[in-house]
Amino acid sequence: MTTPWVPGPAAGHAADVYVMASRFELKSLAQVPGFLVQAMRILLQARRSAGAVGATLKAAPLKRTFWTLSAWTDREALGAFAAAQPHRGIVRAYREAMAASTFEYWTAPAPADWAEAHDRLKDTVTG
Repeated sequence: MTTPWVPGPAAGHAADVYVMASRFELKSLAQVPGFLVQAMRILLQARRSAGAVGATLKAAPLKRTFWTLSAWTDREALGAFAAAQPHRGIVRAYREAMAASTFEYWTAPAPADWAEAHDRLKDTVTG
């Protein structure tokens, strides 16, 4: 399952964007339904956050793996989003549930695509 790329409030940003890609693997299949619900809450938050150019989520529930791809006007906008609720609380609540987490950041003239994100995350399993 991959959500469409949805533009954020800063979708018209003309300069380079700050891109973040992440990969999360849960320890247990039992944690997947709740995590998926919370991931969708975070995705909605990202799409409404100041400085968000856009965001998308990819999920491979049976592999217990989730990916995010988002673009921001700058690092500060991403930091403000990450520090705000519900993101902050959800991250804390699921910290112990993670088998692995990987994050990559880069600057690009336009939001990156999933192929680049998986390459940067060095994914062997791409859902």
